[in-house]
Amino acid sequence: MMNWTSNFSLTDMIGRDGASVNRSTSSSPLSYGKYVELMLWIGLTASISFLGLLLNLAGLTVTFWKRTAESIFNLLMSHYVAISLVNCLVNFPVHVFMVLAKWYGHSIPPDACRTIQFFFAFGCAVSNWADVCLSVNRFVAIVFPLHYRWWTQRSVNLAMVAFGWLLCAAAILPLSFGLGGSMPLLRTGQCGFLPVGKWGMLVTSITAYIPYGIIAGTSLTIWMKIITVQRARNQVQAVDGSHAIKPMGISRRRLVVARMLLMTTVWSALCNIPWGVIQFSFPGLYVTDPISVLWLRTVQVLQFGAFPVILYATNEDYRKRFFVLLARSGAKKRVLIRSLNSTVGAPLEMASNLAGKSARLVDGD
Repeated sequence: MMNWTSNFSLTDMIGRDGASVNRSTSSSPLSYGKYVELMLWIGLTASISFLGLLLNLAGLTVTFWKRTAESIFNLLMSHYVAISLVNCLVNFPVHVFMVLAKWYGHSIPPDACRTIQFFFAFGCAVSNWADVCLSVNRFVAIVFPLHYRWWTQRSVNLAMVAFGWLLCAAAILPLSFGLGGSMPLLRTGQCGFLPVGKWGMLVTSITAYIPYGIIAGTSLTIWMKIITVQRARNQVQAVDGSHAIKPMGISRRRLVVARMLLMTTVWSALCNIPWGVIQFSFPGLYVTDPISVLWLRTVQVLQFGAFPVILYATNEDYRKRFFVLLARSGAKKRVLIRSLNSTVGAPLEMASNLAGKSARLVDGD
């Protein structure tokens, strides 16, 4: 999502034809420093993707816990974690492999970005709208609790999720066919996402501005409501503590969830700030320093890969389930090791006994 207000044209970034794009890296040797930077980027980004895959697999198990699987909030959270998992499993590794292939001189068809970048942009946009579903769910639960039962209906929440998916697909798909922008193959081997004009602004708004605006607005309203209710209950508690114990407990649980959503929003915003600064203020870096710009992908993969850590750090229930999961994994590992030892050890012991008997027979002869 770029605002092309600089003197750098699309031709500067992708070359004058597909062939020049595919020759650019091999024909322009990098300095030793840039070569080291490129290798570090490949190794670090691939490692974060793999670690994020493992964390999100655990996060999917933790949020979709058997005893709480029917909770609508946990289903929405599982949906968000599943999107992060797919981004770490597919979208980011594909871009790393493309840059690696480009470095080793392999030709990449420029048209491949129409599909690859569509799914990448779609995954990021759907993640934003999945966050909107979570925020709206908590907004209704805290600000309009009398209407929350209606919002807990599975059909309502599935409709919300489907709306986000369809809206993102309708906004991004035209760019794959060159309508309102393009998805070119850049000189470094990664794909670009370049909406332009009025349609480009609409795409940017649908995929980023609108969802972030909804998330920020609901988060702010939730916190104002919690603070107001908390102050009122603190005053009532001095009058009749027996009636204030249960409401205070509910308020604390809601506060935990609200804090978790707020931290998720802040983390997503922090990971997208570098992208926005480069895209809108310094787009020329794509031409003058394309290797360093690759680190934007690393920051983006951190958004999805480190997201489960926020869940465990801010939600005690998720943290306890995560430790239970680790304990179960450790127990299964110990059982497997004992099983392997018994399976392998028995034949070895038998062979050893046979060897001892053979030696005694030889000695007897």
